[in-house]
Amino acid sequence: MSGGCELFETRDPEPPSSGSSTFIPPTSVDLVLENLSNAIAEKNTENFLRCLVDTLNSDQRYEFIPTAAAAGRYASTFVEWSLQSERAWFAAMKAFAEEDAASSLTLNGAFAVITADSAVYEGSYDLTYRHGVSSVSETVRGTLQFILHTDRNSIWSISRWSDIPLNEETSWSEWKGRFAN
Repeated sequence: MSGGCELFETRDPEPPSSGSSTFIPPTSVDLVLENLSNAIAEKNTENFLRCLVDTLNSDQRYEFIPTAAAAGRYASTFVEWSLQSERAWFAAMKAFAEEDAASSLTLNGAFAVITADSAVYEGSYDLTYRHGVSSVSETVRGTLQFILHTDRNSIWSISRWSDIPLNEETSWSEWKGRFAN
């Protein structure tokens, strides 16, 4: 053989193609919230989407209800909000952020109702995402309500998400509207 790679020579392993991922199969409602917080902290678009209803395995459809202010400001964006819209805003925000920039989600609330196949979670949120866009706040706060359901595989996910403003704070809806475009 001349000069090239030897067939049976060992080589250094390649670094992993993506960062760490912490996703626990959500067999209980609290695991959905844990996965959502982990997806934000890890900036993991796929795991973020896995917290939302899988319309292939469920009769439920995803619905996001933005704050009134965001619905007015981004009317054309929110009129046909979908799972693809969720992917778009999260991926866009991730693209603006430095790879090692911090992000975190704190949820303070409780499940108001839990049945065998549905649950209602209500609480406040405090979300920080160092996206680096100078004209946009890097922290949003508000109140949210999640309606969660199980799918055919007994996996829990969010099927309806309502965002409720908190005083004059920037809401999660503002980020969704801004970054989905």
